[in-house]
Amino acid sequence: MRRLREEKLRRLYRADPDAYARDVLDVRWWSKQAEIARLLVERGRVLVKASHGVGKTHVAGGLVNWHFDLWDPSLTITTAPTKAQVEDLLWKEVRLQRKVGREALMPASPRMQTSEDHLAVGYTARTADSFQGRHEANILVVFDEAVGVDGPFWDAAEGITSGGACKWLCIFNPTDTSSRAYEEEQSGRWGVVTVSALDHPNVLAALRGEPEPYPGAVSLGWVEEKVERWCTRLGSADPRKAGDVEWPPGSGVWHRPGPIFESRVLGRWPSQGTDTVWSEALWEAALVERPIPAQPLELGCDVARFGDDYTVIGARRGDCLIHHERHNGWSTSQTAGRLKRLARDLAERGEDPTRVAIKIDDDGVGGGVVDQAEGFRFVGLSASAVAFEPDDYPNRRSEMWFSTAKRAEEGRVDLSRLSPEARAIVRPQAMAPRWRLDAQGRRVVEPKAETKIRLRKNNPNLEGGSPDDMDMINLLFAPAPRGWGDVWTTT
Repeated sequence: MRRLREEKLRRLYRADPDAYARDVLDVRWWSKQAEIARLLVERGRVLVKASHGVGKTHVAGGLVNWHFDLWDPSLTITTAPTKAQVEDLLWKEVRLQRKVGREALMPASPRMQTSEDHLAVGYTARTADSFQGRHEANILVVFDEAVGVDGPFWDAAEGITSGGACKWLCIFNPTDTSSRAYEEEQSGRWGVVTVSALDHPNVLAALRGEPEPYPGAVSLGWVEEKVERWCTRLGSADPRKAGDVEWPPGSGVWHRPGPIFESRVLGRWPSQGTDTVWSEALWEAALVERPIPAQPLELGCDVARFGDDYTVIGARRGDCLIHHERHNGWSTSQTAGRLKRLARDLAERGEDPTRVAIKIDDDGVGGGVVDQAEGFRFVGLSASAVAFEPDDYPNRRSEMWFSTAKRAEEGRVDLSRLSPEARAIVRPQAMAPRWRLDAQGRRVVEPKAETKIRLRKNNPNLEGGSPDDMDMINLLFAPAPRGWGDVWTTT
């Protein structure tokens, strides 16, 4: 009878982690924490985008205990970017919450074990080998601070969680739209929970003048400080946009969140870039389809420099990208010939293909393409050259990245005709580059080599792993140098 009762409780708790937390761990999860646990049971994979101080690590620690206690044999693996995040955050919660079965905890170690095939362990995200070769029937993988977990770990975890009984929980502060965590959300394969500090019971209780039900979690004072620091208060005549926040609720006073407030308080991806040139909002704006205007044709070409780089060619009329193609392993003569052929094919009646502006990155091997113009208007542009606006940018690469982003902000870039496959390639490229201010206050975009490293780290399956397509788009929409108006026929 006792065994029957224990098995009944086991089935109940497996289906209801909230009940397990309440009855076994003696903790009370608030509604969003319970939603995370419920969705993990229902979907098996859950991404949690959350503010600071709302209990995302607390619920993850509880779910580690839940999985370890209710499945034997089983494997529970947690990881985070640093040792401190593994041991001092998530596994601290595991230890604090554990009321029974403490003998399974290893002393001063992120590990619980009762047998060779019943194990929970925390690893630092240094090598994905920790995930290799594991194929237990019941597996829970937990990524803490998942925005900082590199692509190979995601791929390795994918390999071991392919079974029907396996589960995967990722918790993070949504700061970086070039991260693998963002890519995974876009895939549609995950249950997603967004946890805003504005919805936390402590904040709602304090607004009502009541005591905070969760001591140590986020407070009303913390939220009000961040509203003051990271939001812009709107005047009564200022138009409101989607995403603006009324604070305090019901006051009629509206604020426009900055990117830090969006990610660290509202638990949502920034709609404006912080240290990235492009943002998700700009990318979405660039996918709005517009009619192709009756403006002269222009072509752009970023020429491959290395074996795994791509030669990318595009064409536009006015704001609209009307053609996109990419090739690997082409010679300079092949590229020059294709540009001439494309100018002929895309030219309208009465439009002279030899007068079409064909802008080519002539750094490195690109100069070999420019040399084969043979009567066509090949215009060489060097990304390393001095900017046309040297007070604002130290080089042409930085200037072109920001000028294209500015056009997108103004609604003057239409990439809607990119195929779905091309969008999947180009979007991570747009989000990847970082920038900083130099000593003269100019905006400096990082070198292409650094962008390639980040792209390949966060998106190891990305074809090419280099921002070649965005470099082509930047060339295509590059502003005209002073005095070159006869070459740049559109603005």
